[in-house]
Amino acid sequence: MHNNVINISYFPKHIFWEYKDDSILDEEIVIKNVLLYGDMDEFKKLIRMVTRESLTKVVDDLEKSGEYKKRFNFIKKIIM
Repeated sequence: MHNNVINISYFPKHIFWEYKDDSILDEEIVIKNVLLYGDMDEFKKLIRMVTRESLTKVVDDLEKSGEYKKRFNFIKKIIM
């Protein structure tokens, strides 16, 4: 990661329910939450905000956990 940060106010509250509405978070946290809890519109917005390298790293890290297998199958085949 490049230590980039993103203001979460660009995304719906349900994706970042545990943070204040105008929080500025590390892009890795933003990518993770959007991938896990967002929909196609949020995915598209995220792709415009982060590098493909950052997105790929988070996807790979989350995929290694073995959870969300169907979600990441969709993301890798459709989104990336």
